[in-house]
Amino acid sequence: MENYKLLQRLGKGAQGSVYLVENRHDGLNYVLKKVECNDESEANKAFKEAMALQELRHQFVCGYKEFFVTWDKDECAMFVCIVMDFYEMGDLAKVLKTKRLKQENIDEVILKKWLGQMVEALVFVHKKEVIHRDLKPSNIFMTKNLSISIGDFGVATVMGDARTRTRTTVGSMNWMAPEVMERPYDERSDVWSLGCIALELATCAFLDPVQISSTLFEIKQNPQCLEDILTDLPKYKYSPNLCQVIRTMLRRNFQQRPTAIDLLTLPYIKECMLLNPESELVEKRKTFTAAVEALPEFKSAKEMFEYMAKHLQNEEAQKQCLKLLIARAKNKAYCKSIDTRMKKQLMNIMETHIESSHIQLQACKILLNLIENNEATERIFYTKEFIKPVLFAMRSHPTSAELQASACSLIIVLSGDEEAADIIGQLGGLQDVLSAMRQFPNDPSICSNCCGALWSLSINESNAKIVTEEKGIHDVCNALQTHINTPSVIETACSAIWSLSLEDDNIDVLSDVAIALILESIQLHIKDVKVVKNAFMALASIVTCGEECSYRVITPSKDIAGLQVIIKAYKQHKDVIDIAESLSTLLLELTEYDDVLDELKAPSLKIKETLLGALEKFKRNDDIVSNSKAILAKLGIKTTGKPTTKR
Repeated sequence: MENYKLLQRLGKGAQGSVYLVENRHDGLNYVLKKVECNDESEANKAFKEAMALQELRHQFVCGYKEFFVTWDKDECAMFVCIVMDFYEMGDLAKVLKTKRLKQENIDEVILKKWLGQMVEALVFVHKKEVIHRDLKPSNIFMTKNLSISIGDFGVATVMGDARTRTRTTVGSMNWMAPEVMERPYDERSDVWSLGCIALELATCAFLDPVQISSTLFEIKQNPQCLEDILTDLPKYKYSPNLCQVIRTMLRRNFQQRPTAIDLLTLPYIKECMLLNPESELVEKRKTFTAAVEALPEFKSAKEMFEYMAKHLQNEEAQKQCLKLLIARAKNKAYCKSIDTRMKKQLMNIMETHIESSHIQLQACKILLNLIENNEATERIFYTKEFIKPVLFAMRSHPTSAELQASACSLIIVLSGDEEAADIIGQLGGLQDVLSAMRQFPNDPSICSNCCGALWSLSINESNAKIVTEEKGIHDVCNALQTHINTPSVIETACSAIWSLSLEDDNIDVLSDVAIALILESIQLHIKDVKVVKNAFMALASIVTCGEECSYRVITPSKDIAGLQVIIKAYKQHKDVIDIAESLSTLLLELTEYDDVLDELKAPSLKIKETLLGALEKFKRNDDIVSNSKAILAKLGIKTTGKPTTKR
């Protein structure tokens, strides 16, 4: 301490006291932070770890002058002292305070510049195997040229597993990732904090400190809170692409959250990086040239792919070839001539031209044709190598409705394979599907495809848990309500509900919202076989969740008599075996509860006549016969033969 003159105390918080000091040797001002330790052993351990921070020399990272351990006789305590650069322009928290007072938003170009600098800083420190763990606006300092410098790695990073007596404040926890206080974490926890900072920068014109603090806390529990905020951002001239990047960084499951290096692949982040010409990670823009001459007469797929490989960097050449390939890939024989090497080349083209939504869309359409016309026998389609470019295409172009719909169609096909479904879940594909639904809630095609993807993916138990954690059941119900006049959406939404009904955490939403919507859908589309069948199966699955759900099926609202709706719908399709089978399954589940059983005995429903008719018509269908006899037996109605009980 003898080398520094204390000028003033800048603050005191949970992480320690902070002082403005003057170095007695060079006369420059620095910031000195004193962090109290439990004992000398803890202090020495922290000091050794702190030495690694001296290697963090980067244009967007706060410089560290020195570290030392000292005993303060006045406080009778051991301290680790961290001396870092002083930034007279203040920090990002000061910028936010000024903007809030004026109720001004930060121009997106400025936000992008800072976001690019923060991403680059995190890429640098993470490569050094350093995790910040306490990233927030007050730890991001402003330079004289209004660039940023990430700093204050002090307690969260330096202390490692050695906790200070005053670990952290509730306020600081607002920016911390959900997993930091609960379970193992890695560098992706810093990406969550970066997402929180980006959200705070984008909302400073309309959210005060209390509101943003509440929002950052709530989004850890309720993703819908984030969606509500993102809906307001376009009013303040922020792009949908920024919203999608924030949504990507704030994925609650950190295993599906991108790393800082992963963020570099996103076109929007690349644009951010380009605003910092001195950046070490900036790639020069590719200069694409139009094809000099017309495409050759390709006699085979091999010739076309050789041409595409030769002109890999030429975007226009790739577009022309892919357009031709889309037409030819509709031919099954032609698809079979496209070997594994060529399929890998398609993925390489997607990665090379990730900025082009047109190329991504063309490639997805071709890949879908290849899968369908190869009879889905080749394993490459179900590998991480194949799936990853499709998901990156979705993340890179969130505003392309056609691309989102096409990619979801691909996911539906791929998810039929158990291994592929696992990979899609591990790579964050479920969040990509949910993001598409949230970006285009009024697009029936996207909602239909997304619900279909959620249905097929959520058959996998791990994936169902991910969707449940992301509150995806709300998105499915929103789609059902928004598009209740669109049969294709109802069909897939009911299927998704069927998959998600096995998760206990979804029961409240299913009981309070889904049942009434499903019954209303049946009323509106009573003549549609697929709607009625899927609705019956969804209701049957929901009923297994408990007596409350069963009661809601009977009386979902004052305006709807559930059982009457169900029986009336069955009578419309009493000759359709799938409808009869799903009805018998639903009614059998309802008979598990005594109060519901009494309702089924009502003469006006004519359950006896309905089931006896089904028994006669479908006497060769074991499921219908078994279920119907079991129901009739519970109703006290004798039938020929011994009824089969449900369990």
